[in-house]
Amino acid sequence: MTLQLVFGKTVGIRMPSNKIIHDVIEKCNLPLAAPSANISSKPSGTCIDDIKQDFDGKVNLFVDGGKCNIGIESTVVKVIDGVPVILRPGFVTEDDIMHVIR
Repeated sequence: MTLQLVFGKTVGIRMPSNKIIHDVIEKCNLPLAAPSANISSKPSGTCIDDIKQDFDGKVNLFVDGGKCNIGIESTVVKVIDGVPVILRPGFVTEDDIMHVIR
């Protein structure tokens, strides 16, 4: 699981679906922080060519895990007083979330 600090005292947790990064996370045996593969306000790339176009010369290494299965942004949820609130809709729907938390 990756952790990402968001706006002070909140934490965003992201778990990608890619097997390569799952293996990296498992072998690290430490918290791993990593940004999204897009520049803020730009859509996320869905293949290595998209990513390289935005980040070439800005990062030291690219890991090509293949084309994304889903080209939709992550759903962002904040739990306020025990109630999940969707801050940004994405692939995971409100129904998906409600099914898991019931």
